[in-house]
Amino acid sequence: MKMKVAIKLLLGVCISLILSSCEEDTAPVPQAAMTVNKGQLEINESMIIHFTGSADQVVVYTGDDMHDYELREQSNTGFVVNKNLFTYSYATPGTYKVVCVASTYTDGATDLKRDTCSYTVTVIDDQTEIENISCPQIVYDEVFAEKLLNDEWLMRLPRKIKYNNQTASISLSQRLRFYIQSELTKVYINDKEFSSTAKYDLSAPVEVSVTSDYGTTRLHKLYTVNYPEFKSFTLAGATGTLIRNEFDYSTFVLEVVLPQGTDVSNLIPEFTTYSPDEKVYIGNVEQLSGTSAVDFTQEVHYRLVSTASGHPDMQAVSDVTVIITYQ
Repeated sequence: MKMKVAIKLLLGVCISLILSSCEEDTAPVPQAAMTVNKGQLEINESMIIHFTGSADQVVVYTGDDMHDYELREQSNTGFVVNKNLFTYSYATPGTYKVVCVASTYTDGATDLKRDTCSYTVTVIDDQTEIENISCPQIVYDEVFAEKLLNDEWLMRLPRKIKYNNQTASISLSQRLRFYIQSELTKVYINDKEFSSTAKYDLSAPVEVSVTSDYGTTRLHKLYTVNYPEFKSFTLAGATGTLIRNEFDYSTFVLEVVLPQGTDVSNLIPEFTTYSPDEKVYIGNVEQLSGTSAVDFTQEVHYRLVSTASGHPDMQAVSDVTVIITYQ
C-alpha cells in the first residue's frame, strides 16, 4: 500500500516537471505593431518608426536596396530596433514596403515565434534647396556665396589676388558650382540649363531656377560684388602702394613712404576707387578725396564699402590699414 502511494507521488512529480519543462520551452506570442511618422517623405528626410507591439527582438526591413524583406533569403537584411525607436532616410525616390518583424524566443532558443506587420512609404525627390554656391576656380581658391533672405545670394569676389608673389586679376566671368543634395535636381541660369564648365557673367544679377525631380521649381537670385579697394592713393604728393593679403581678400595694407620730418597730423589724401558704388569711411564718417583731413600720427584704418547697384543691402566691406614709413 505504501509503495503504491510512493509511486503515485513520484508520477505526480514527474508529470509536474514535464509540464513545467514544456512551459519553459514555449515562447510567448509576439505582436508586431508600429507607427510611422509619415507616409510620404523627401529624400534624406528621416522616417521615424516607433515599435508599439511586444517582442524580445524587433527587426525592420526598409524595403530599399539590400533591405527588402521579400529577398531576405538572398542576403537582404533588416535593421535591429533599439529601445523601440528606429530612424532611417532614403537617398533614392520610390515606393518602399517597410516590414517590421517581431520575434520571441525561449532562453535556450528551443522555441521561436515571429509576427510581422508592414507599412508603405513613398519617397519623392523634391530638392530645390541650394546648400551653397561657389566660384570654384578663383585661381587656386574656391569662393563661397553668402545665403541671404528670400532665396537671395551674395558672392563677394576680389578684383585682384596675390598669387606666387604676383598679382592676378579676377574676372567677373566665372564658373559656378551648386551644392544640392539631389543629383536629379536641375539648375537653370537665366533660363538656360546650367553647365559646370561654362562661364557666367556675374557683373549683373543672375537668375537661378531650380527644378526638382518631383517637378517643383524654386527661384533664386545671385548678386556679385567686388571687395572694394583704392585704385589710387596719394598722400603729401607720395603715391601709396597697396599690399594684398594672400588669404583674406577683404584686408589690405597701404604703404606710403614720406620724406623724413613730414608733418602727418593734418594731411588731406587724394584717392580714387574703382566704382561710384564704393564709399570710403573712417569709422562712420565718409571720407572725400581732396577734402577730408586726417591725422596720421596714429594708425589709420579705412573702411571701404561696395554695394550692388540698386541694392544697398548687398555689401562687401574691406579694411585698409595705412602704414607710413620715412626715408
